[in-house]
Amino acid sequence: MIKKYIILLILINFTLPYQGYDCEISKLSNISSNRALTTLKALGYYTIEHENVYVYDEWTKNLQPSEFDLENAGGIFIIDIPDSQSSSLDSDDEYNDGEGFSQYLSGTSMDNSVDSDPIERIIVCYDNENPSLYTNFLDVLYNQLDVPAKQILIEALVIEINSDDLTDTGINAQYLNQEDHLSIQTPSIDGSVTTPLSIIYSEDSFTTTTTDEYGYLTTSQLDDIFQVNLKALINAKSAEILSRPSVLVLDGRQARIQIGQQIPITKLPVSSYSGDEILIPDIEYLPVGIVLNIKPRISNDLKNVTMQVETIITETENFSSSGVLEAPIINNRKVESYVKVADNTPFIIGGLISNKESDNEGKIPFISSIPWLGKLFRWNAKQIIKKEVIVVITPHIIEDNSDNFSRVIPQDAKMFDSFGNKLFPNSYRLKESDIYDLSFITDSDYLDYVKQSSKKIIPENLEQKNTIESIKNDFIPGEKIITQRMLYDIIEREEYFSSINTERIIFFNHNKNHKVDKLKNYFSIIDDPRRGILIKINPAISDNQNFFRPSMTIEEVVLTEDYNYKNEFKNYWQEESQLKPILITNQKNLVRLYEVLILNEVLKLNNTLDMSINEFKRGLEIQFPAREIISENSFVIDEKIADFYYQINFYYDSFEEKFKQKTLFLSQ
Repeated sequence: MIKKYIILLILINFTLPYQGYDCEISKLSNISSNRALTTLKALGYYTIEHENVYVYDEWTKNLQPSEFDLENAGGIFIIDIPDSQSSSLDSDDEYNDGEGFSQYLSGTSMDNSVDSDPIERIIVCYDNENPSLYTNFLDVLYNQLDVPAKQILIEALVIEINSDDLTDTGINAQYLNQEDHLSIQTPSIDGSVTTPLSIIYSEDSFTTTTTDEYGYLTTSQLDDIFQVNLKALINAKSAEILSRPSVLVLDGRQARIQIGQQIPITKLPVSSYSGDEILIPDIEYLPVGIVLNIKPRISNDLKNVTMQVETIITETENFSSSGVLEAPIINNRKVESYVKVADNTPFIIGGLISNKESDNEGKIPFISSIPWLGKLFRWNAKQIIKKEVIVVITPHIIEDNSDNFSRVIPQDAKMFDSFGNKLFPNSYRLKESDIYDLSFITDSDYLDYVKQSSKKIIPENLEQKNTIESIKNDFIPGEKIITQRMLYDIIEREEYFSSINTERIIFFNHNKNHKVDKLKNYFSIIDDPRRGILIKINPAISDNQNFFRPSMTIEEVVLTEDYNYKNEFKNYWQEESQLKPILITNQKNLVRLYEVLILNEVLKLNNTLDMSINEFKRGLEIQFPAREIISENSFVIDEKIADFYYQINFYYDSFEEKFKQKTLFLSQ
């Protein structure tokens, strides 16, 4: 792997000085680099790819083509970074030989070198006098090629039901072309059931239905009617739910659900030793149970789902696990089909019928218990019960910004939160009530104008370049101020401030020669309704030192009878914004300062989270420090805390100010 980077560096360093090119590395999140380069080449971009070359007894990747003509590159070209040859733990031929099981228990030989570099990356080199080529390329790459596939939640319900009672659910297993019913003919497959596969909603039961604007039956009503009838059958012991699995799968990818057990099957191969034949038992495990193989494909309008469905139900008959030398009978029921249904619409796979024989004993109470004579009043009877397994499958197209995404995240319940941990941080899952309605920001015309302007402006410095790239990636400048406020609300609601030890809230007092001072020493001033304190960053904080502590000054302020805290605090901030003042006049302000200190700890604990509006949504897990740790920690009031304190009090004003500051060059 080192060789490939040497080749890349030689290639870039050899060619670029003649042309004045800048190079950036782009990470691909969804599409593979090979597919991306093939498509980019078809779009007219100049690409440098690689091919497999046998070097030093191993397959490595070398860059091709050998001829590199920058004159035909058009000011921009793309270089593929070869990925590591080994990224999985298992070898291709694992367990295929006689030593496979022994190798599984003892481990495998790790012969390959370990690479820790990121995978699926490309190098983009562009003429530094024409940076718009690069911005246009990023637009094509990330907004058209490297986009994630939609996801589908597949909900399945496997029910075993008495065939005589099946019509009570409003579902009839009818044959093809029968009037007033929708049915699909199942292809004849060896080992499968040849009864037609029916997807039917009986008109006798589903008399009250509604349709949406596209003409599809509303799922909620079908679900409600089916669930009510199914519950009645289960209560009457006429039906049994065998399984209720669900799986989330990408569009066009296969999902497999397997539920059951593995039973031992004994084989007796004959081996020859010194002319004698010896029977050596060999045990093989055979899976039995329920298997659902589903491969969905979403329509372009996101209204329909086409699915390839395979349902296999296997069970053993008269099998005793006490003797592995017995050969069990395997009952197999299988259906394969292609279906197309509307989003959120359940469909039913039927016709998986089996006959089960049971012995029933009848008797007349009391008389049948009389010795000798009671035999005359007891009898045995065999009963054949026809069972049918029906599978109800419901696809739900999941979009990140839609309400359907709630299907795959935990419900808004405290049971999904984790507090009181000793060894690990506490965790909290965002609930719907924690999220602000920010559509007035995300759907605003001005934000659209800023996004369009970012595609036309050539950045003059690194800050403008970073702002443009973040906007293209759907980030909103200043949005973290709002998400931090939403996170603060959780801290406030959970009353985390009560865990803080006030003895451990400190600052470095400039008036006391930068020595540690406790905020608690000024509580007597805060408790006076006519006075308060103003904490400010000291302007001469460095004192000609290379390393300095965040020194603060503290002043006593006198409050008038008609003072308004918000107005006073904002006036102080506007007059001395470079000093970042914190105004504390009562216990309420003091508690807010405590909560801001905790907010800073929570943000440090979740520093890998994307605190954007799009990602800060229901189901996101937030880690919180344990209350014991909060009570034992010391908290320092510094410039960052002062910024947070102001932003929490004036979060929307702070957001607007930050947004305008970052995007001013786009509106000029």
